[in-house]
Amino acid sequence: MKNLMFLILMCAAQVEAKTYENYQLLKATPKTQQQVKELKAMFNDEYPELDIWFPPTTVNRSTEFLVSPSLLSSVKNRLKSLEIEIVVINHNIQTAIDEENGIRRGQGQYVMSWSRNITAKFANYDEIKSLLKHFNKNHSHVNLYKIGSSVENRDMLIIKFSTGPNKKAIFVESGMHGREWLSVASIVKIIKWMASKRGKDSKIDAMMTRYDWVFVPMSNPDGYHYTHTNDRMWRKNRRKITKNCIGTDLNRNFAANWRGVFSSREPCNNNFRGPSVFSEPESRVLASYVKQLQPIAFFSIHTYSQVILTPFAYNYITPQNHGQLTRLAETAATAMERVDRHRFAVSVASRYTNPANGVAFDWAKMRLTTKYSYLIELRPTVGDSYGFIAPKTQIKPSALELLAGLQTFANGFS
Repeated sequence: MKNLMFLILMCAAQVEAKTYENYQLLKATPKTQQQVKELKAMFNDEYPELDIWFPPTTVNRSTEFLVSPSLLSSVKNRLKSLEIEIVVINHNIQTAIDEENGIRRGQGQYVMSWSRNITAKFANYDEIKSLLKHFNKNHSHVNLYKIGSSVENRDMLIIKFSTGPNKKAIFVESGMHGREWLSVASIVKIIKWMASKRGKDSKIDAMMTRYDWVFVPMSNPDGYHYTHTNDRMWRKNRRKITKNCIGTDLNRNFAANWRGVFSSREPCNNNFRGPSVFSEPESRVLASYVKQLQPIAFFSIHTYSQVILTPFAYNYITPQNHGQLTRLAETAATAMERVDRHRFAVSVASRYTNPANGVAFDWAKMRLTTKYSYLIELRPTVGDSYGFIAPKTQIKPSALELLAGLQTFANGFS
């Protein structure tokens, strides 16, 4: 009977999936301001179908992008004509996808590898939901709530750690972009430690002594599910916008200068801001809950590039407590580096990459009483061979780095 059930699960997990066979991950480094301008124009106007992993920003800062086999020759020739040097970071990104988390590809299908310890792999939506229910059932300081539903009617779940009344809350969300698996896995690992190590780990106890902790491990449950079944590189949610375009970038849909020039109006664009502010159920649900919570701190966890970003993303201006935000971030970055010698930079968001409108952590800082607001980009660094496709061996060290950062931040809040 167990073998039959296993076969049923395996068959159910086999679905037609987009293949990235012979897609190349390229890196280009502009050496002049004119080359930066040319790269931006090339990506926006000539090749809008390219998947930009890290955008062109300034001179001597690399941009990374995924190129399909059909466009490869044309893109390389165009960059050559601009005299921009390119490096092939990964010659076939599908190879990394196949190796990730024990997934094996056959005849255009994903076959999921099942594991008992789901915090040691990139678990799917249903597995994470089951794990959260387990923690809620077995630990008195853990509470699980459904705060709404996604476009495809999946539960929007928050898990809250509380050891007493009348505490300020720290809010942490991850997975707003479906393909950023390491952000979800790192948060799930931290949730496991906070659930199971109470009374056994003094640092974990200290985190909960002063604050309640609220986590949303999957802010984009439909997009995250879709990356496990159909398209590993899917970023947006799954609401149909036009006949040919699906999805809104949830991290461009918040009321933080939403209609500004630094967000896309094009429905097929990966950075599409949505037809209106808070047009998506996922962003509305999160905003409604956070408004009620009024946390002292708001964290958005993403991948990749190893940086702690401070507000604002939409403009080069900074909030009044910018100095305090920066000092705390630098202290947290030092603590994160001590874990595994991975260095995390600190920057104002708009100065690190290009400005962006409608970003969640900007909204939390602009519209709420939230004193501290950050976006943390986890491993790897720009130029690494795997980018969004992190091997599962990176989950534990990434989670340890993030935990060290969150603990350090909490110790510095006032």
